[in-house]
Amino acid sequence: IVIDNTTPYNTPNYLVNNVLLGGGVVVSNQSFIGDPNQIGFFNGINSNVGIDSGIVLSSGNVYDLIGPNGSGSTSTSFSGLGDPTLDVVVGPFDVTNDAAVLEFDFVPTSDTISFKYVFGSEEYLEFVASFNDAFGFFLSGPNPAGGMYVDQNLAIVPGTANTPVSIFNVNNVSNSAYYVDNGDGFTAPQNTDPTVIQFDGFTTPLTAVAAVNCGDTYHIKLVVAD
Repeated sequence: IVIDNTTPYNTPNYLVNNVLLGGGVVVSNQSFIGDPNQIGFFNGINSNVGIDSGIVLSSGNVYDLIGPNGSGSTSTSFSGLGDPTLDVVVGPFDVTNDAAVLEFDFVPTSDTISFKYVFGSEEYLEFVASFNDAFGFFLSGPNPAGGMYVDQNLAIVPGTANTPVSIFNVNNVSNSAYYVDNGDGFTAPQNTDPTVIQFDGFTTPLTAVAAVNCGDTYHIKLVVAD
């Protein structure tokens, strides 16, 4: 995988406008909370991540994703704060740390929004029962079915009503159809294959989707944390 964290690929305005969203979408109030090394651009065409390119957010350093998977414990700590919205998702007993938070307002030009994503963690599989890395895709704004979306999490396990995507909920036992075993950092072929990413496990490409009103203003919040 190729990671680029240099200017302009470390700025929320450029990444949202030029990488994440399709043409014709009106965007405003882009912001990022976290260490500058927790956000960047990736090209995954020659990797096993399953998505050609996009934005990368990490609770550690985005360059830690670069393979091969030659370590079982690659990690970067920024001693940063967690995110209260994601705390609710992984709670009631977990508190997140080192959150990377990308937010923006947008006006959709159709009646549906969708974002393809992959969630991965170096804490697979040895920490599945103890440390719960998680990802949230929170939407706020008018719900076409009535009422309002208020931090509605779109990063849910396919086929479930509201099971959030996290290492507790997608792994080799739970919802294993959506889990990719990427080795443990010591075993072949992943520990020498440069096309694999560093993380020990990740999801298949998933889609966050929601019905929206064309022309209304919405707020989206993407957050990953340890």
